[in-house]
Amino acid sequence: MKFGVCVPNYGESSSPEALRTVALEAERAGCDSLWTTDHILMPKSSGTPYERIFDSITTLAYLTGITKRVKLGISSLIIAMRNPVVVAKQLAAIEYLSAGRLMLAIGVGWNEKEFAHLGSNFHNRGKRVDASIRLIRALWRGETSFKSRVLGLEFSDAIFEPLPIQKHLTIWIGGTSKAAMKRASALGDAWHPNVQPLDQFAKLVADFRESSPEARTKEICVRIGINPKAEHSEYKSPQGEKRIMLSGNQAQSKQILSRLEELGVSYMVAVPSPDGKASVQNQIDAIKTLSRLFS
Repeated sequence: MKFGVCVPNYGESSSPEALRTVALEAERAGCDSLWTTDHILMPKSSGTPYERIFDSITTLAYLTGITKRVKLGISSLIIAMRNPVVVAKQLAAIEYLSAGRLMLAIGVGWNEKEFAHLGSNFHNRGKRVDASIRLIRALWRGETSFKSRVLGLEFSDAIFEPLPIQKHLTIWIGGTSKAAMKRASALGDAWHPNVQPLDQFAKLVADFRESSPEARTKEICVRIGINPKAEHSEYKSPQGEKRIMLSGNQAQSKQILSRLEELGVSYMVAVPSPDGKASVQNQIDAIKTLSRLFS
């Protein structure tokens, strides 16, 4: 199993220096990738750590210049709130400038008020995500024409240069709904769920594998919290969903990793500040804990 780390582009500790410190520590520790988290204009008093947040794509550009080896991604990009052509161009630039280190996770989004703030239709977001993935794929292949009724765009004889180094961008699909599973098997390279209590998660994995013939061969790449100061592995997300984190109990954390591997998980994106309140030092401690768990 490979592991990546979410950087503090959100929450109380978010700052250029915090981003730099955590990114370089994670690269030194041997992590495979660094990830930003995506939100744009959350409602006040949302109960989430995402009201203070650096833009996910712009932050990737910053990380491109200070790292050398690690892959760079967003977990998960809410592309339905954005102009997908602009996103494709921004990501292509980062991919090219980082010498092909870009990867991506995409989710449909869940906060209806945030969509309203951006003048974006919350109710057809799934269809627009599907069309946006197809758009990115087409542009990455060098196609010059594209038409989508749901996105309301059409172009022909368009120039998308410089072309990315990778002709196929790795795209994971976030979410645990049936629609997300279907999207992951049809359009994605992997399924990217948050880890729920392991008995529930095992059922979700079984549901995913049985959802289509294509799903049986797709990778499962999870997002999971880590807090070395925590005594227990279970916590609640801002949406009230029960989730699992790696805690200060090393034996328990190793059991969690072992169970995830048994379930076919091949990649783990660890979040050192699930609630956005962890100090930079606590996040560094979490990365060191990860390194020991994977050594």
